[in-house]
Amino acid sequence: MNLGINLCFAVKRQLEPQQWAEFVRADLGLDTVQVTFDLLDPWWPERERDQVARRIADAAAAWDLTIHSAYVGLAHYLPGGLLDPDPEARAVALTWWRRACDVTALLGAGAVGGPLGTLSVQDAADPDSRARRYADLLDSLVFVADHAAAVGLAEFLVEPTPIAREIPATVDQADQLIRDLTGRTEVPVGLTLDIGHTVYQPLYGPDSTPADWISPLGPAIRLVHLDNTDGLGDPHWGWPHPQGRVDVAEVGAALRNAGLDDVPVLLEVYPRFEDDDDHVRRTIASSVAHCKEQLAR
Repeated sequence: MNLGINLCFAVKRQLEPQQWAEFVRADLGLDTVQVTFDLLDPWWPERERDQVARRIADAAAAWDLTIHSAYVGLAHYLPGGLLDPDPEARAVALTWWRRACDVTALLGAGAVGGPLGTLSVQDAADPDSRARRYADLLDSLVFVADHAAAVGLAEFLVEPTPIAREIPATVDQADQLIRDLTGRTEVPVGLTLDIGHTVYQPLYGPDSTPADWISPLGPAIRLVHLDNTDGLGDPHWGWPHPQGRVDVAEVGAALRNAGLDDVPVLLEVYPRFEDDDDHVRRTIASSVAHCKEQLAR
């Protein structure tokens, strides 16, 4: 399987592109990365932003790394985004996504994506409001995916989250979203499956497994985020971890059984900002080694 890594581990640490590029290629032995927008914000002024994007692309090329995609990080995950109750706020989110597509094209990546936003408590509790937000969301995704096509991207990726006020948050919602967008966009809209999300017990139950998502969603899954958790939160731990319950070999088997051997699997281990830098490097290295071994089983 094509194991790569999301660059979230470099946030607030390896801010020079050459540093994380050398680490990923020389120390981890990987050749695929996903750029997080926590390292490169689409809101930045275009001239300076684009120069940073080119430096990232140049560093990746110098170390023979493929930038698979660019992705929402912590910063843009926090706003209501495309599900905000305020139409002005939704318009701002739409502009952000358009600019995110532009940055992704500059990086030379083929896909852009992330979680889409959060419903307010009031909208989530009102069926009519929720239906309106969903209809708006579909229209927004058509706009963004069409802009992605216009700048040369190949696909737009939606990440389900284990929060009931976010869309999609369940297998059925994810399936419905993909079906509702089929044939409406200039580039395909696919799913990013975060393995840690799939085993979130408070929403999905104590026996939830990644296969519960992988099997029914099948070809709609275009990318996998691989991280470790106890099923009670979304800590994005690595391996080994004494409380972790994610079995990477089982994930690999479920992907192969679904015919998804060729789907990129990107490690998404997000250390705490307070963690010791050397400890973080060791954790990332041990996580890569563990996942390589387990995915090969």
